Amino acid sequence: MFATTTYRSVSEVNDAMLRVYNNMFLAIVTSGVVAFLVSSSPGLMAMLFGTWFKWVIIFAPLVAVFGVTIALNSNPPKEIAILLLHGFAALMGLSMATLFAAYTLGSIVSAFMGAAVLFGSMSLYGYFTKQSLDSWGKFLFIGLIAIVIASVINVFIGSSLAQTVISALAIIIFLGLTAYDTQKIREMVSTDTSPSIEIMGALSLYLDFINIFISLLQLFGGKKE
Repeated sequence: MFATTTYRSVSEVNDAMLRVYNNMFLAIVTSGVVAFLVSSSPGLMAMLFGTWFKWVIIFAPLVAVFGVTIALNSNPPKEIAILLLHGFAALMGLSMATLFAAYTLGSIVSAFMGAAVLFGSMSLYGYFTKQSLDSWGKFLFIGLIAIVIASVINVFIGSSLAQTVISALAIIIFLGLTAYDTQKIREMVSTDTSPSIEIMGALSLYLDFINIFISLLQLFGGKKE
């Protein structure tokens, strides 16, 4: 006997993708609230980022994302999957507190709106295009690894020129990943009905959006006096 694949209807797939986007948005809200609250407290900022512990906070999301991905792949209950997503989003928000403390509110809002427009445009393209984006995957993955390595190195070097180049390239890479991930997630939820696959999709799109936002802020944002 051969296993048969059962496909969801178009409306079921659309409903599943809506849940993916809703979970992604709520995770962004979690990160924003944590970043704002921490950055608004000078005492908390000094305690968290005034010692060697800042390096733990800065690099913790990079390590945690692998743990969260492994946990989601084990298909946990929906409540646990959501908790993992928001726990990671809170950790990401904590690491973003330094950005919220350094840049003006206007710059943060502008970067967020710009990221929303760019992300939305590329996600819609990935959602509705009939063209397979599989060929993008390998190049985007290589670009992502290069960006991560360059970013880690520049944390210690502190080159403003390098940061500008990294941010510009990161925007291109994560815009491509937005379209690619959206198409892949839509394909996965068309056959996989597990709640964890929707949370995994939300995590992927959350990471795309957050990195576009951070790159725009670093590239065009104005810092506080």
